[in-house]
Amino acid sequence: MARFNCCTKSLVIFFIISAIPNAYIISVERAKPTTHVYRYHRSGGGWFRECAKLDDLHRRFIVSLFEGGVAQVQVPDGHFPDTVLEETLLVREAELAGNASLGIAVDGRRSRALVANADVIGNRYSSLAEYDLSTWRRLFLTQLTVPVPQ
Repeated sequence: MARFNCCTKSLVIFFIISAIPNAYIISVERAKPTTHVYRYHRSGGGWFRECAKLDDLHRRFIVSLFEGGVAQVQVPDGHFPDTVLEETLLVREAELAGNASLGIAVDGRRSRALVANADVIGNRYSSLAEYDLSTWRRLFLTQLTVPVPQ
């Protein structure tokens, strides 16, 4: 019986101690941001945005989608801080279906975007694709892995 009381007290102490970081995270999330924050709505579902890079030449954010593909969040010239921006899908290729877009590098000098794609769950595929920033035409796709026969 004494062992049970010890375990109960330990659990209560553990939950109280673990509540402190959770309370801090909640208070930080509810606080007014000290810097400018862009808020936007997702388009076409999806649950996770892996990476976002600023394309300052075209005044937009390029966003990689965990469900595969690339989207943009256009920032208009007369943007007000309370305005909610819209995300629009730019690229979703059937050849890369089932793979996540895990990273983006924007090369403004060449007007290109490099996108890293991979099979996150099975870890059987990875590639690097390059797109033109104005037309979103794919310039190349390099497969980085070779399937291993089982």
